[in-house]
Amino acid sequence: MSAPDTTHDWRPLWARLNEGEETLPVGVLMTAPPGEVNSAPPLESEFGVFEAPLEDYDVVELTRFDRPMARGRVAFGDGFAVVGPVRAVDGDAVAPDHEAVVLARLAEEAFVEGADVVYAPVDAGAADRYEAVGWTRAGELAP
Repeated sequence: MSAPDTTHDWRPLWARLNEGEETLPVGVLMTAPPGEVNSAPPLESEFGVFEAPLEDYDVVELTRFDRPMARGRVAFGDGFAVVGPVRAVDGDAVAPDHEAVVLARLAEEAFVEGADVVYAPVDAGAADRYEAVGWTRAGELAP
């Protein structure tokens, strides 16, 4: 798998976020300064966002009436972070505004941990959604 040149070797953190899976999505490597990821749309009162620091990464989870709906993971390197895909907990698709909420909180976690840049390898269909909330295309991920 080829990927664009970057300042950091983000691939080991990607594998950690994906339980050892080293295969990257065919798509786009997105980057963002964590403090510049646009805040997400406001949530209705029945929603909540929770963070949990784990040994290898942090988890951000969006809930509705205490039922998990979507979650994402972020792992930290020296001056950078890698965000895994935002996934639905029940297997359905994640609504774009819910994805934006989780991404904003993941970027906030990276900012708090001192990351200067956040990387997110995404499939081509997600790249436009990431751009809409402040991410930039760093290059194509090809097989």
